[in-house]
Amino acid sequence: MSEKTLLPIRLAGVPEPFNLPFMLGLERRAFVRAGLEVKWRTVPQGTGEMCRLLRGGEVDMAILVTEGAVRDIANGSPVRILGPLVDTPLTWGVHVGLWPGLDASDDLKGVPYAVSRLNSGSHLMAMVHARRNGWAPEPKDLIIVNDLKGAVERLGSKEPAVFLWEKYMTAALVRDGRLRRVGEFNPGWPAFVVVVRDAFLAEHPTGVDLLLRVFRDQARGLMQKKSAPEMIAQRYGMGLEDATTWFGEVKWNVDGAMDAGIIQRVGEVLHGVGLLDSTITAEAVAGMRAQLRPTK
Repeated sequence: MSEKTLLPIRLAGVPEPFNLPFMLGLERRAFVRAGLEVKWRTVPQGTGEMCRLLRGGEVDMAILVTEGAVRDIANGSPVRILGPLVDTPLTWGVHVGLWPGLDASDDLKGVPYAVSRLNSGSHLMAMVHARRNGWAPEPKDLIIVNDLKGAVERLGSKEPAVFLWEKYMTAALVRDGRLRRVGEFNPGWPAFVVVVRDAFLAEHPTGVDLLLRVFRDQARGLMQKKSAPEMIAQRYGMGLEDATTWFGEVKWNVDGAMDAGIIQRVGEVLHGVGLLDSTITAEAVAGMRAQLRPTK
């Protein structure tokens, strides 16, 4: 197939190693060989910004934190979940600056949260984390910092704040003293899901299926690659020890299977902290999932 006939797909994701199979597929022209012109868009601001791009039709597909995808779809976004990116949960590091007296999660009650965007993982997990520590942040307790760089700058200021971010992506910042990690937080569900706009899926179901096939093929190969930790450390600025540990903990999803109970559980947690008006029924879950047969 000539490149003139390639199907363009605008795909967005964060600049983190979870998305490495997509990067490898692009570099190796595996998507091109499948008849696809994947236009990757790096969005360091995270899920909240990608939800905005999806709603505005600026991207066709995206990789979102699971809780952000569930909340946005439940609130009417014309998007469907194709399946998990990974089967493993995200471990959030709970970070503060150098202020004295903030040494554990129990010390953080009433301290405002820095978040990348509203509806981002850093926002939603902040609300869950706060509730588990006995308080409910109000809008005035949320500080928009756009991305990890903005969070580091804010946590370096004189006013205390808390920031939740994937612990391996902040490990170097913790080691060099710019951030302190005072806890970890694991919500217990798959970290990311792949989503697609309804309109794009209706028009190009075969193209969406092909993209997922290429991703899963790249993920299978990556999980078998002995030198993967070295690649990850080099590409994402991680120490080799951190990259090795991270790689050993992550399992990419390679069959498209997703337990429907996961979406309901996420909905229950979000409802419990006031981020959804109601829980999500089993019938509603079916409507949130894209109707694509899992590929092998």
